[in-house]
Amino acid sequence: MNNMYKKLSLRIITGLMLLSLPFIGSDCEEILNSNPTGDITGSWTLIYNAGTTLDICPGETVNYPSSTGGTATLQCPDASAISRPYSISGSTLTYTDSGVQYSYNFTQNNELLLTGINNNRILYYSQTITGAETSIENNGRNSFNHNSSELK
Repeated sequence: MNNMYKKLSLRIITGLMLLSLPFIGSDCEEILNSNPTGDITGSWTLIYNAGTTLDICPGETVNYPSSTGGTATLQCPDASAISRPYSISGSTLTYTDSGVQYSYNFTQNNELLLTGINNNRILYYSQTITGAETSIENNGRNSFNHNSSELK
């Protein structure tokens, strides 16, 4: 008799767990599709260029003065800085002059992740530490003469 109650209790608990899975899954989807939780404001240094378009200069630095829009300053190492107006709407960053668009988000390591909407770039940036020097080698892979505000 006692064994029968244990089996029944186990079946009920298992059934409740299975019934709760769709609700748990919808909570995960909301988290994954939510707006970015970080602040894009500040200086960022390119640490990784993924996607199919590998044309961004290694070590590019970008300074976003506001989380809503303004004029970003972009600079490749050993090159002059350029200014580009940008706007942010939800989780979309748009360079207004060139029309280049990125969906932005943040990784668990607080890296800025820009995923191209109208281009094939995936760019990872880390927060720039003032006074830090970076050295990223090209290794002859591609000709990196573009910045992230331009289309190839």
